Amino acid sequence: MAGLEAAVRVFRAKGFRVTTLHDIAEEAGMSRAALYYYVGSKEQLFRDVVSAAVTANIADAERVVAEDLPADAKLARLIALLMESFERHYPYLYVFVQEDFSKLGGGTDSVSGSWEATIQDWNKRYLDLVKQVVADGIATGDLRTALPSGVVANCVIGMTNSSHAWFRPGGLMDAAEIGAGMARMILAGLRPDDPRGDRVRSRLVG
Repeated sequence: MAGLEAAVRVFRAKGFRVTTLHDIAEEAGMSRAALYYYVGSKEQLFRDVVSAAVTANIADAERVVAEDLPADAKLARLIALLMESFERHYPYLYVFVQEDFSKLGGGTDSVSGSWEATIQDWNKRYLDLVKQVVADGIATGDLRTALPSGVVANCVIGMTNSSHAWFRPGGLMDAAEIGAGMARMILAGLRPDDPRGDRVRSRLVG
């Protein structure tokens, strides 16, 4: 639907809160009445453009957590998958991470409240998966840090999410390359005294 693609462009350029359906209709080259035929509100459009991508990311993370791999390899995979998702769904997911989630309900009705609860659930589920990997890694010695697993998990997610400020598909490096580099950088900090050297690095990028 042209309205969805136009919505993403306008949300990205202006931000969710100040965008109007008139802005989206104008970007899509249709009347507002025609847009209303397909969608009732900008909140519904926002939900439509991000829901599939976000839930797919959670499913990907659940599969990684369930794999028979050391924690450092799992963490590297999670970072790579998230960056690749940002590229694949560009700029849909960046619209999601740029916004203040508490203000995306668009009102005080039950639908808005349900949407805010859904976002909070998504965030918690994904954070909990990353925390689980980090906690398991600390417990087994695959990861070494004085920070709590929740702090490490938030740092990892925050680092990848902040790429909305600078990442553009078709740039100097693609998302897979950037994700692999991020993973090496993060894991170097979590394994500063790693004696295994090249064997670990080859496992993470292989």
